Amino acid sequence: MNNMKIIDNNNKNNNMCFRAICLLTALAACSVCSAAAVKLDDLRTEKSDLADGPSGLNKQEHAIISDLLYQNIFKPDILSKPNNVASARATSRPASDGVPMAKHVINNSNKPAPLSDEESLKTRAVVADVSGTKSASEKRIEKCKEKCPANVKDCCRSAIQEKSCHNATDDPVSYFVNPSFPNEDWDSSFCDFRVDIKNRNVCQLRLDLEEFSLRGPHKYLGSCRQDRLIVSTTLPNGIGISELCGNNSGQHLYFPVDPKAGGSSVSLMMMTSQSSRYVWKVRITQIDCLADPQAVAPTGCLQYHTSLSGTIQSFNYAGGMYQSGLDYAICIKRSVNTCRVEFQQVAGSTFGINSLEGSSLEEGIGRAGEVSCDLVTHDYLHIAGGMLDIGEEILAATGNVEVYTPTAEKFCGRSLSGLAIQEFAEKIKVNDPLGAQDNNTIATPVTTYASGPIVVRFHTDSVTVRERDIGFSIAYQQLGTGCNKNKIRR
Repeated sequence: MNNMKIIDNNNKNNNMCFRAICLLTALAACSVCSAAAVKLDDLRTEKSDLADGPSGLNKQEHAIISDLLYQNIFKPDILSKPNNVASARATSRPASDGVPMAKHVINNSNKPAPLSDEESLKTRAVVADVSGTKSASEKRIEKCKEKCPANVKDCCRSAIQEKSCHNATDDPVSYFVNPSFPNEDWDSSFCDFRVDIKNRNVCQLRLDLEEFSLRGPHKYLGSCRQDRLIVSTTLPNGIGISELCGNNSGQHLYFPVDPKAGGSSVSLMMMTSQSSRYVWKVRITQIDCLADPQAVAPTGCLQYHTSLSGTIQSFNYAGGMYQSGLDYAICIKRSVNTCRVEFQQVAGSTFGINSLEGSSLEEGIGRAGEVSCDLVTHDYLHIAGGMLDIGEEILAATGNVEVYTPTAEKFCGRSLSGLAIQEFAEKIKVNDPLGAQDNNTIATPVTTYASGPIVVRFHTDSVTVRERDIGFSIAYQQLGTGCNKNKIRR
């Protein structure tokens, strides 16, 4: 009898081992696990009388596991879609039959059918319209287009970043801001920013001073005090300005870089003090001279305007005083089919460039010529071939014959005036270039027919006086009418 019990126990142990091996083998086959679990769960819940015990497996369960293992090993394609088993299970046993479902089985019977690709796109579009907000990807694309409109794919790896002191970038477009931007700062600091140029086709940097407010120049010396921006390049300083201060929001500057250097850098150094609050946001664009030649400023131009018409201002015009020691060129891209350029003061603006008469010159009176503008003070706005436009009616009255119209290239005083040219020409004949104080050289347009590049040069000496050295705000316009006047003797 004891031997019979031992044999019976051995058989039970062997059966238990066989069942354990089968279960472990079933779990190892990932594609079978879910299907086997579903089938076994159904059998236990629907036909519990076939079970050998709480933890045992009956013959039918053995057959199911063996069949599933055989299919997985020798015919894996049969079980390649395990969702079919769960779907069949959900169909065969509705939720109302009162039998609890296994925790690992998801009942999809009440879920709507999946949308097609077209329907899904329409749904997303409706959601976007209702929310009124843009996704992160849409915002990033817009940033990329702003960052590099000419070559979005190559350089838009990330959105344009705003960086402040003691940072560096090699992005085609970047922003340099004060530490607390968009708020003001008031700490004494030395804030540097390095632009690394790795593209050998880059020949210029353009700095757009979107926001720029520092303490202005000294009211008598005209030089920047402790607060100033200094730009350092690998090329000699040939742009006519070494430092910048004051209120210059909306201005821009071009700086040349060596396209053959490779790995060269440009440093922006912002020096500030606690004397006044300050804020800045400078957009820095690396100009690829091969990919975008239209954006390249002519050599030697600190500023470059490409529109048919626009406005040019002296630095710190908003602060009411220009710096001393300036000598820089403002260039305008010449358009085809135009023969002349007209300059005049912006309506309602003030004009002040120190002249020989200094502060004794009446408000609104303009001066022109070397005697008035470059004999003592050396402050002037240079417009090549500047003249008083005689008008179509005068030209018609003379029968289109040559008319003597004097020119002057240096302008100063308290207005930009073409009449000052005529007065200067008349007075100089009698050795009285300045004339009486009650002259009529009020603000009038100045026109130039000069060929070649359109360049306006601003020059200041080493002494300034705040009350009279205000600067200028001038509108320019390229015109294609009246071109037959180029025969006029000037």
